Amino acid sequence: MAHLRSLLLIALMIDIPSNLSACMAPNLDKLPSATATAQSDIKVRRSTVHLSFREQKRGTEARLQVERQVQQEFLKKQAELKKSGTQTAIATNEAALKRSNAVIASLFEKPTLTEKNLADAYVELNSNPNMSSVGLKFDAEGSQAFTTLTKKLAGTGRSVGIFLDDRLISSPTIGVEFAQTGITGGNAVITERFSVQEAKDLAAQLRGELPAISPK
Repeated sequence: MAHLRSLLLIALMIDIPSNLSACMAPNLDKLPSATATAQSDIKVRRSTVHLSFREQKRGTEARLQVERQVQQEFLKKQAELKKSGTQTAIATNEAALKRSNAVIASLFEKPTLTEKNLADAYVELNSNPNMSSVGLKFDAEGSQAFTTLTKKLAGTGRSVGIFLDDRLISSPTIGVEFAQTGITGGNAVITERFSVQEAKDLAAQLRGELPAISPK
């Protein structure tokens, strides 16, 4: 599907630089997650996982970068504490991480799209066998909202915050070339520097099949 894509925006998946590209509607027969049964199960599983797409507030670009670094430190420390720390230390760090997540969330507006607007998330293989991409497909309402959101943010340096259970997992920014139209079509692909397993995990998270996994 590479010939169907045009570059849309640059994303940052918590230290995993990536591009988000547009594509035509995916061929469901070739996508492992996109069967009729999977589509039905997604609606059920997602009821327990909250996904949202939010507009970054004006003037918060530098603050967001700092707060994400702070978040990374708490995540790293939590992983270390779970291996050898006491329950008290784990609980203290977890509370600090929740406060960090809340601060980051305060840098974004209320959700523009939610899990109800994401029809599917799936893995796509790249020409490099060790790397994969994650495709996104929005429903009709979500497609319109996504176009409006990306048109508003294009060229501003502010990002679209993708939150899973109120934790920011991605913050893509939109190129100025989309200031007139926004990102249209309802389909997009997050590409570059995802290992196959990272792409599988992210797609599963977005579909609501896995709880929020601490980003790398």
